[in-house]
Amino acid sequence: MPRRNLKSVPGQIIPPAPSSQSNPGRKRGLAPLIRTTKLRYPELSEAEIAKRVGCSPSNVHQVLSVFLHGHSERELREFQANKADIYDAVQMRALASVTQEKLRKSSAGSLVTVAAILEDKARTLRGQPTAIHVQALLEVCDLLRQRDRGDGR
Repeated sequence: MPRRNLKSVPGQIIPPAPSSQSNPGRKRGLAPLIRTTKLRYPELSEAEIAKRVGCSPSNVHQVLSVFLHGHSERELREFQANKADIYDAVQMRALASVTQEKLRKSSAGSLVTVAAILEDKARTLRGQPTAIHVQALLEVCDLLRQRDRGDGR
């Protein structure tokens, strides 16, 4: 297999050092770099990504096909735009599936854990707090009281 040309190309990302694997683009080679580049620069074509990472456009196409697992890039962008709502929908389904029978079994705890994790993820995506830090709020209230009283304690 011929070595890639590593001459400096404006905007090119230097690929990782070759591994001892027979196919360095597989798993630990260029695939992570291709996926990261596609997510970071969605406007780039497969040919442009190939040029940046130093591989063939067909390699980029194959890596991205596996990465998206048969979904289109448009579907990925729609998912990213609606992720908080999707988490909410999965959370709703998880909680709705909890029955009296499941409450008697350990799987209900798993469902509640899933719901709590998805709540945190959805809040994070919306820029909302995931925890209220009572101690910090009390300290702020104390500082405001001190300011209003005029003492610098």
